[in-house]
Amino acid sequence: MTRARRIAAIAVCAGLAVGLGIAGQLSGKLDLHRIGRGVGGVTSAAPPGRASTAQAGSSVPLVDEQNVRMAAVQDLLSARAAAVKARSKSAWMATVDRSGSAFGGRQSLAFDNLIKLPLGQFSFGAVRLAPALSPARAQQVGPQAWAATVTGTYSLAGFDRAPRSFEATYTLVERPGGWRIADDIDGATAVQLWDLPGLRVVRGQSVIVIGNAPEARMRDYSAIADSAVRRVSGVWGTHWNTHVVIVTPSTTEEFANLLLRSPGDGLDQVAAITEGTIDPGQLAQGDRVVINPEAFTALPPNGRQVVITHELTHVAARSSTTEPVSTWLSEGMADYVGYSGLDLPRQRVAQDLLTLVRAGKGPQTLPTAADFDPARTSIAPSYSGSWLAVSRLVDLYGQTKVVAFYRAIASSPTAGRSGQPDLDAIAARAFPRSFGVTEALFVVGWRGYLQTLAHTPG
Repeated sequence: MTRARRIAAIAVCAGLAVGLGIAGQLSGKLDLHRIGRGVGGVTSAAPPGRASTAQAGSSVPLVDEQNVRMAAVQDLLSARAAAVKARSKSAWMATVDRSGSAFGGRQSLAFDNLIKLPLGQFSFGAVRLAPALSPARAQQVGPQAWAATVTGTYSLAGFDRAPRSFEATYTLVERPGGWRIADDIDGATAVQLWDLPGLRVVRGQSVIVIGNAPEARMRDYSAIADSAVRRVSGVWGTHWNTHVVIVTPSTTEEFANLLLRSPGDGLDQVAAITEGTIDPGQLAQGDRVVINPEAFTALPPNGRQVVITHELTHVAARSSTTEPVSTWLSEGMADYVGYSGLDLPRQRVAQDLLTLVRAGKGPQTLPTAADFDPARTSIAPSYSGSWLAVSRLVDLYGQTKVVAFYRAIASSPTAGRSGQPDLDAIAARAFPRSFGVTEALFVVGWRGYLQTLAHTPG
């Protein structure tokens, strides 16, 4: 977990998946870096020195001409933002070179989707020169074609406390009527909500579900999430951003694209992810819970309830505290809230871990961040171990003290403001103050508790 907390908090009740006979629908922890917040409004173009470096490219203008072109791009982007505000598709498409091209089709879809969203803000900001097009690509698009990378911001009214940023690289061509956007494939362009084909929006009491999954499924997710908001508030309290955004792509490929990941990066172990940018020392302002359709739909109804409640626990913690915590504590607390009230036997839920314990391969320490990386290992036992650690703390000291323990660590301004903090060490140091025992002593008892569970019929 990076100090800037520009991460995605991931989780899916691994233990429940195994306990209910659906092994393989596991959970994990990834370090998913998202684009940082951009500057609102249209600002100046490329940084000094950038243009001259790129002069070797056949499609990059001279410096003076570049400034003129950058200003024209800024006007073009302002027109696109104004078109969205005015809900004018003709004005939006007027910025596109050929409406009948594949890119034109994607832009038509994007506009139709944008106006379905409850946008509070939509604007373009910083513009910078992208790497020069290759001679072959420049010849294909047009001899004067060039590429610019733009940063934009948007927010969902009633849900985001601050705008989120996005980035796109546009290929520009000059026509008799001025500059137009010809494509977006000549550089890094992140997939956004409005790029999903068949986008629909379903509103619940406290949530909004956005995506292209079947509508009946989205309404079901909305109902589960509304219930989860109440369950999370019952444990964590009500001082968090209870207006939640659920994103439901229809394919695993779309799920991976939205997260800027490859589908092969262990994502088959992940049923849902909470993602969003958090600046140092700040609250999360615009988290999204993104559903992995294949893994999530394989879960039984109570498994889906656990997963969404787990994710909303992350949303609650991230939107009401300012510091990262040890991964075992973050994921263990999320699972504790997710399973709360379901009255499921712990032996059954933690079957994956307890099988290892019976074989003499149980954990010697609390799970570390590396144990939650689905690209490196099977992560279900780490989730089970973390859940049982937090559950055992609640057994011994009560829910109120355990929540206060988490909040104290997650709100401490001393939790490593420079470099990479040792989050496990920070949690260990907080043990005596919160519980009157060292973490090492608790771990000894926790390992004994695992042995007891492993050899007790459930």
